[in-house]
Amino acid sequence: MSTLNNSLTIRPIQSEEERLQVYKEAEEDGNRHPLMPTHIAKKGDDIVGAFCLYSPTVYWWMHTKKLKVRDSFSVFQTMSALLANDGVNKFILPCEPESPYFHLLSNKLSHHPGTDGGDWRLFINES
Repeated sequence: MSTLNNSLTIRPIQSEEERLQVYKEAEEDGNRHPLMPTHIAKKGDDIVGAFCLYSPTVYWWMHTKKLKVRDSFSVFQTMSALLANDGVNKFILPCEPESPYFHLLSNKLSHHPGTDGGDWRLFINES
């Protein structure tokens, strides 16, 4: 557990019940949807934030002209099987709306609604 000042603490989420409390608090804060939170931020007894340190995320690229839809299904199935072999059943698969694969993924997979349905941008912090 890390205490940043008199009342702000950050620590790993300790139970599924606590994770559900994070989701509830985020929902009440303007329909927010934290992704796979692993840690909780509290100010006193109030949940004020959460974050995920280890996210199973697959960054991918497939040729838009040289690959058929059927082939892309095979690639996606192999990707899922490889992750399942490592015990990963749920993972993030970023895709830009402009991608020709966006429609395919939209029809086959569930998606994270974001905040009020807005688009997401992935930022990279390089040390």
